Amino acid sequence: MVIQYLRLSCELRLGKSFVVTDVVADGGSVALASLGPRDPPHDPQEGLDEAKENVRVGVGAGVSCLRSRGVVDIAVDVAGFPRAAAEAAHLAAWTFQEFKSTVGRKSEVRLSALGGERGEWSSGVVLGESQNWARYLCDMPANVMTPAGLAQEALDVLCPLGVQVSVRERKWAEAQRMETFLSVARGSCEPPLLLECHYRPEPDAHGPPVLLAATGVTFDSGGLCLKSRTQMSESRGCMSGAAVVLAALRALAIAKVAINVTAIIPLCENMVSGQCLKVGDVVTALNGTRIQIEDTDMEGRLLLADALVYGQTLIKPALVLDVAALTQDVALATGGGAFGCFSNNDSAWTGLRGAGAETGDRPWRLPLWSYYGRDIQADPAVDLRNRGSGEASPCVGAAFLKNFICTDWMHLDITGVGKLAHARAPPYLDPSRMTGRPTRTLAAFLTNSAGRGGARSGSGGKCG
Repeated sequence: MVIQYLRLSCELRLGKSFVVTDVVADGGSVALASLGPRDPPHDPQEGLDEAKENVRVGVGAGVSCLRSRGVVDIAVDVAGFPRAAAEAAHLAAWTFQEFKSTVGRKSEVRLSALGGERGEWSSGVVLGESQNWARYLCDMPANVMTPAGLAQEALDVLCPLGVQVSVRERKWAEAQRMETFLSVARGSCEPPLLLECHYRPEPDAHGPPVLLAATGVTFDSGGLCLKSRTQMSESRGCMSGAAVVLAALRALAIAKVAINVTAIIPLCENMVSGQCLKVGDVVTALNGTRIQIEDTDMEGRLLLADALVYGQTLIKPALVLDVAALTQDVALATGGGAFGCFSNNDSAWTGLRGAGAETGDRPWRLPLWSYYGRDIQADPAVDLRNRGSGEASPCVGAAFLKNFICTDWMHLDITGVGKLAHARAPPYLDPSRMTGRPTRTLAAFLTNSAGRGGARSGSGGKCG
């Protein structure tokens, strides 16, 4: 009987699973899942460790199948890759039911490993649970996960792990002259906040610090350039960049990774009111750059402008890495298969690409050419325009941010992967819920950077 089931499992397509109940003495449920070919050929064009990703897909399918049958104690065969198996198991077991009545709530799943190296399994648990926290933050409704609510989450989760979290209020931002950030926030009655997080492990980490910046727009209506109703269905997830950065900090702190990291995260809503930002307004960034507003729905780059300048002035980083759901067009280009990456440093890009291959959450490099910079600098009356005249929205957005960079830098545009998973999601992610991507890739990149002796300075850009 067991041999027949094993043969049947070999005929399954990767990502499919079925449950049997007559192969163990106590009649318990066993999910059989395909892991694909035993030794999948390496294709450098794919940029993926397919053996590890196949384990994630198989484990995710099996856990999801058992969970749908009400199984709450699940032991996972790690199939030679305990970290990947742990990641997928915890991602697949997670469910968002914060507002479900007690009667309809599912029981929490308890997961354990069958064999494998315990340290690797534990590392995978940390990464999976950190991504689940990012999913939770993104999926919470905007009337609950306000700027203040998100700041409180950061304090509650990160401070006990040794991360120093400071919450800056509007008056502080006004004193700093963060006009671009505050111009976006003024349309909402929710007070804007800025999170300043410092991860400084003991003993002292090696190498100069890394600066992370992210957008924390807890609801994006588009402002006067109003989004449609269907577009707004995911607007609570426009703070996915902030969620990913906070979740990566959680993973680093639990693992005690030896790297210095500072995160600067502006938090606000982009709403419509009599005080909101108007098309044609001119605002001044923290470095003195004057920006004309052509599209109030392109607010993320305005938040990042002040955050990037402030962070670089504060800590003089060797590497700047910003994460934002900045442009919808990057999602049109890559779907859910990859997030966009722009970088002025080849070494940093290579490290991120390797981290993406390791975690299954891949980046795709897009051009950071001066060609796109001309699209936002064509008006003789102002320094920059926030939309520009070009059609390549992701590239124009990166060209805009480049004006606020004075060292090595990577910009991650996560619009296609950081919100709802949709139908093309792997089996370890619920297609109806937010993804929390690319938390594991960012955490792996920073961990690998620490293993190489910290971030290294290379051919940086020039401040605007």
